[in-house]
Amino acid sequence: MTEYFVMKDASLKRYNTLRLDVKAALVVLPQSVEGMVAALRDFKDREIVIIGNGSNMMFDRDHYDENTVFIVTILLNDIELVNGEIVTEAGTRLNRLAWFACEQSLGGLEFCEDIPGTMGGALIMNAGQWQYAIGQYVKWVDVYNFETDAVERIIPDEDFFAYRHSKLTQMPVFILRAGLEAREGDYNEALEKMLYYRHERYVKQPRNFANAGSVFKRPKDKEGNSLYVWKMFDAVKLRGFQVGDAMVSEKHPGFIVNVGNATVADMHAVINECKKRVKDEYDVDLELEWRVIK
Repeated sequence: MTEYFVMKDASLKRYNTLRLDVKAALVVLPQSVEGMVAALRDFKDREIVIIGNGSNMMFDRDHYDENTVFIVTILLNDIELVNGEIVTEAGTRLNRLAWFACEQSLGGLEFCEDIPGTMGGALIMNAGQWQYAIGQYVKWVDVYNFETDAVERIIPDEDFFAYRHSKLTQMPVFILRAGLEAREGDYNEALEKMLYYRHERYVKQPRNFANAGSVFKRPKDKEGNSLYVWKMFDAVKLRGFQVGDAMVSEKHPGFIVNVGNATVADMHAVINECKKRVKDEYDVDLELEWRVIK
């Protein structure tokens, strides 16, 4: 059985939630965790970019040559309950994780239902919403360490995860799978919570256009108080600001959306204008929450 598929000169449009039509010379789809490790070893001489659901990311160019290989983890989506733990592969989407937990009458993971990402990306940025984050549930993480060329298991300590951050970002590793705490819950209560979370997001967020989630991290003023990006954007009249088909959402200005066939240049132009206006008005430097693929 082939451990992974290779596509050449492929479009990444279907693999990023901004739906940017970026071309890549090499795209690899592993069929299993073993295939993922094989691909990581076979392409270790290239720049490797991992794509899960393609959310929370954008590109820095329109074309990537053979020096960069994109490994897409959408086929690594096995999830099961083993010895009181939820074991899930890196490509498992978070909404599937939430529904799996609900179906097993497990509680605590309802917040994952409408986060548009995969387990691998969630672990890297400690994804969450409200008072919940994925790091609260992680028991272990299996990774491929490209310095030791070995599969290793990480047991996180209490400082491993922080707000929208984990120590995985400082380690020479690629995520393969993880084990999560399986907390006892109630099916009906879990279902009710998940439907409520989804409703709240659909009411407030621009689901009618392609987007990659919240664009900027919440900044702080000089006194350390949190500032709301959308309020600052409204004050400097950024709601609805548009370059080409890239636009600051009119529904929620914390999002930049693709209203048609936005280009990488369109997206960067809108981002730069947002940063400039906020800096000029508030002397605040906005920091991207998105991962930018150089």
